[in-house]
Amino acid sequence: MQQKNRISRKEKAVQTKNKIYTSAEQLFNKHGIENVNVDDIVKQAGVAKGSFYVHFESKDALIVMLINDYVKKVDTDYKTYLESLPTDMLPREVFLSLVGKIADVITESIGYENMKILYRIQIGKDISDSAAINYGRELYKMFFKIIDSGISQRRFHSDLSADETAKHFVMAYRGVVYEWCVRYPEVNLKDLALRHFRILLAGIKGEDDGDTANLI
Repeated sequence: MQQKNRISRKEKAVQTKNKIYTSAEQLFNKHGIENVNVDDIVKQAGVAKGSFYVHFESKDALIVMLINDYVKKVDTDYKTYLESLPTDMLPREVFLSLVGKIADVITESIGYENMKILYRIQIGKDISDSAAINYGRELYKMFFKIIDSGISQRRFHSDLSADETAKHFVMAYRGVVYEWCVRYPEVNLKDLALRHFRILLAGIKGEDDGDTANLI
């Protein structure tokens, strides 16, 4: 009987956490993250406010969990997108295609307001467990794979390793997105990102890169 009660309490805790998570996601999508507070979330979930803090340290901690789950999903989508590209595309063309795809996702699915909040949380460092800035995330591995392939084919040349080059390119993309945020809505993220990465790719152009007339 005690075992059943323990299982029941554990299951109830999981259900409560899921209710809070789902309610927050629905409210954030409907009203925007900044316009929703903890009281709104627990009211929607039908749970006590104390239950929220049993499962989440703060609203920002819940946001990070949502972001981490979204990052995993979108990275899977990026991987599927790369696999759909023609196998004979040059590495720089593959890279620029991915750069454009990321920009589309940020502008069309995530949005300017949510990116501002993500940067605020990351800069504040109150929450460190964010998949979005983890070099172990799948997107970084995709950057690495494209660059490593380009170096192997002598399409790219870098004094740095493929790993270090990929990290610098990831940092560059963060910088481009930040620039977009501070200049929004004056600039188009996709145009800005493609222009910037064409310049970066020209800097690591290999001797067998082929026709580079339209690289920049």
